[in-house]
Amino acid sequence: MAEQARYSAIAVALHWAIALLIIGQIAGGFYMHNLPNASPVKYDLYQLHKSFGLSILVLTVFRLGWRLGHKVPPLPSATPPWQRFGARAAHWGFYALMLLIPLSGWAMVSVSPLDIPTVWFGMIPVPHLPFFGGVADRAGAEEFLIEVHELLAFAMIGLLVLHVGAALKHRLVDRDEVLQSMAPSRSAEWIGAAGIIAALCVGAVVYAVAPSAPASAAPEAGALPPAAASTPSAGPAGANWTVDYGASRLGFSGSEKGNAFEGTFGDFAATISFDPDNLETASIVVDVSTASGSTGDQIRDETMPGAEWFNTGAYPSARFVSQNVRRTGEGAYEAQGALTIKDFTQGVVLPFTLDIDGDAARAAGGVDLIRTDFGLGEKSSWLDEEGVALEVRVDFEIVAARAN
Repeated sequence: MAEQARYSAIAVALHWAIALLIIGQIAGGFYMHNLPNASPVKYDLYQLHKSFGLSILVLTVFRLGWRLGHKVPPLPSATPPWQRFGARAAHWGFYALMLLIPLSGWAMVSVSPLDIPTVWFGMIPVPHLPFFGGVADRAGAEEFLIEVHELLAFAMIGLLVLHVGAALKHRLVDRDEVLQSMAPSRSAEWIGAAGIIAALCVGAVVYAVAPSAPASAAPEAGALPPAAASTPSAGPAGANWTVDYGASRLGFSGSEKGNAFEGTFGDFAATISFDPDNLETASIVVDVSTASGSTGDQIRDETMPGAEWFNTGAYPSARFVSQNVRRTGEGAYEAQGALTIKDFTQGVVLPFTLDIDGDAARAAGGVDLIRTDFGLGEKSSWLDEEGVALEVRVDFEIVAARAN
């Protein structure tokens, strides 16, 4: 075959690399779609699916630019006009799908009320598309884009079947050299295609083995002071307490889609002045880094800092303040105060028990809150029967030592 009857080495390398990536994406898409949500690998597979999809988008843009600047080998002169038309339609149909499928996936992620960030193989942040910020029904838009993405994927499968069938016809029936015009035959073509696949596989390995920052990690700007750094408020001698944060816990629990879950806030600071014999001087201030919430479910933990929930970028902390504590029984108390989350403040009565042994104290308690009272998860997708229950339990156990 004459050299001019072949595609260029770059076109051949891109063709086979993208083809293998598309087949992998289709197979991976079916596999992860059928995994249960509780699967420990489902979240990571979706992140890799996004990374490979964006890679296909970039490679397709480059390939399209190369195609527009280079002539393709002509079809055999004996090819009927309808087959020529079909070949051109399939050719440009592939380009359209290779652009639209990853773009629809990108749009789906951008409009999703989950607001999960995209980071290419865990290394390069990819911003959401800017066209969806004003969408009112984000959940509805996401469902529509999911259907579009799936339909386009099935269209790609159909076009692949036709394309492979046509290539085999040229080889086995027509016995022409159309298939050979794109078949890798030179070392540069093999190396190019293998190099692209290998580079992306290295990215996947890096994502899989590199330690990632917990989704709930608090940003530096919003980080709260460590336990030992908190300064007790002025109070009567012996009334101020320093919290042992390593032995203390601030937790929460609720249910999603009928399934119970539990979590903790790993970063909080409490300033406590409390004398059981002098309750009128009691003062409790607790600041919580809302970005430090963690439930052990990566999707949920990626969602909580988003604008639909704690919006940690604008409101890095929540605060409980009480200067009204009363005794309700032997070792039992109530702290009446105000809880502020984002820009919502509600009165809260917090019952707790307290055991003081010399200079050591242990307190435990909790309160049931209605999350929408604090502007958390108010979109319809979070309020229907498949969403998150309105009632959330906040509980704590505080271990403290009397300040010197």
